[in-house]
Amino acid sequence: MVLRERKGEKRYFLIVTEEGKSVDLKQLKEHLSCGKLEFASSEDLEVLLRTYPGNVSIFHLLYDEEKKINLVLDQELLDYPLLAFHPLYNGMSLFLEPKEVLKFLERIEHEVEIREIPKTLEKCLVKEA
Repeated sequence: MVLRERKGEKRYFLIVTEEGKSVDLKQLKEHLSCGKLEFASSEDLEVLLRTYPGNVSIFHLLYDEEKKINLVLDQELLDYPLLAFHPLYNGMSLFLEPKEVLKFLERIEHEVEIREIPKTLEKCLVKEA
């Protein structure tokens, strides 16, 4: 997901985590020491990464020539044997070992911050007797 600060520096973040992980944006804001976060607009994605919502991948960082996107990779992903990414098209997936992902990012000279991404705690509804 691509997020941006609503105010202040208005930095952009590409958050890469396990599909289906519900990210706690309030905690993430604290972890990243930034202002309130919101999803980047379709226009932002087009201008920065030459893509559209639902099609964002680490490979789109090839288009981030000005390095405006701060890449944050969930630390949990490094424990997986393979990671799947769309190769600029969401109709297929490319499977890479975590070390190969890091090698790709080094090759395109894009920094990556590896950190724990806080997940939203699921709320249990308890029916009182």
